[in-house]
Amino acid sequence: MTHNFRVLVVDDEDSIRKRCVRLLSRQGYQVIGVSSASAALALTEKKGAWFDLLLVDIRMSGMDGIALMEKVKAQRPAVEVIIMTGYATVETAVKAMKNGAYDYLSKPFEMDELLHLVKKVVEIKSLQQEIKELKNQLKDSREQPLVFGNSQIMNRVMRFIEKVAPIDCNILIQGESGTGKGLTAKAIHDNSRRENRPFVVADCAALSGSILESELFGHVKGAFTGAHLERKGYFEKAHGGTLLLDEISEVPLDLQGKLLRAVQEQSIVKVGSAEPLVVNTRIIAATNRHLEDLVRERKFREDLYYRLNVVTLTMPALRDRREDIPLLAKHFLKWYTARLNLDQVTLPNEILTMMTTYDWPGNVRELENAVQRAVVLAENGVISISDIFPSRTGKALGPSDPSNPLPQASGFQDMRRQVVRNFTRQYLTHKLTDHNGNITEAAKAMGMRRTSLQRLIRQNGLSGREFKGLANKPLC
Repeated sequence: MTHNFRVLVVDDEDSIRKRCVRLLSRQGYQVIGVSSASAALALTEKKGAWFDLLLVDIRMSGMDGIALMEKVKAQRPAVEVIIMTGYATVETAVKAMKNGAYDYLSKPFEMDELLHLVKKVVEIKSLQQEIKELKNQLKDSREQPLVFGNSQIMNRVMRFIEKVAPIDCNILIQGESGTGKGLTAKAIHDNSRRENRPFVVADCAALSGSILESELFGHVKGAFTGAHLERKGYFEKAHGGTLLLDEISEVPLDLQGKLLRAVQEQSIVKVGSAEPLVVNTRIIAATNRHLEDLVRERKFREDLYYRLNVVTLTMPALRDRREDIPLLAKHFLKWYTARLNLDQVTLPNEILTMMTTYDWPGNVRELENAVQRAVVLAENGVISISDIFPSRTGKALGPSDPSNPLPQASGFQDMRRQVVRNFTRQYLTHKLTDHNGNITEAAKAMGMRRTSLQRLIRQNGLSGREFKGLANKPLC
């Protein structure tokens, strides 16, 4: 990092300034020296200019070193500053450190002392950069592709997150199991003002009523048998941050009243205590059930429902955004290959295409598990259809019938050709039916040229005329 590390030396004493510039330049640093605070400000405020470290004399004509440091740090907080002073008192050092200086040097100082301090700043900057890169890699490789996609419906989800994340309101996320409700809640938290505070997940379906109450609100010492110590609950742990109440529909009715008070009044009462405890917690609730139906059945409190349901997001099922399946599958392929330290694995395009025709009842979670399993089982670095769907070995995944049996074939290549042929015919049937046999419209929807689609239809023994008038009829 040394050759990219830029230092600005500011001292009106020529001999000290030139000596520092010369010494640091010999160590490989990029160094510029100026004789006044005004000249330093002109450089730091210049568009596109950046410095990692300022080496500043505390006593200069005009603006002094501490005033210069305050101005520079106000614009560029990441810049580190080392103060040089010939008036080394405890008071001067304390003032410099309080105002943001990394450290100070007393004149006259040894050059080794200067090099040691600069080296420490370089190490800190290098570590900060590594942490930033690791955080970005983690975010890019783990969260973003899992939650999002390129489909229109997921673009609407992203816009929803961008809109509601900065607003400190409660949110209800609904959707089938495996659609990414928890990851979406984390994305909302990460894009909110609470991003640097705790994100706590309470799995309401995993615990019985009495245990869930203690987990949510905490308990005091002696509250029940085995309560030897006071314990914080999820609400208290999430203070200042976000609490995800996962599977909120499973909270017992007799506990919902206490939960309502916590959500409504932002205060809790620990089990075994009578003293309320104020908490500042944003609530995101998630469920795979329709809470409105439970309210009508008197299995969920209406007042709690309205407290949680300030804004609602419904996560789409994977079958409703099939165009995202290749993106997600490739991401999981890359992720698990790297994570399991395996050689590169190939997912053939024809299998990827078949995967888009399957309904994925377990949604993204099922897709992730399928790809992870396939990465482990793949032979010779190539994933087969049986690696993705072991329980459907010998079955094709057509749009009309996912378990349509494959014709018998003698070898892998023959089997693959037959699978592709069956899939192609089923896919053409599906698209031509949707568009009443209109080849032009079908080609546009499939992203193909009309002549290419016509050729494909002939090759599969089909005709557009036989599909006219079928768009609104059920397929038998």
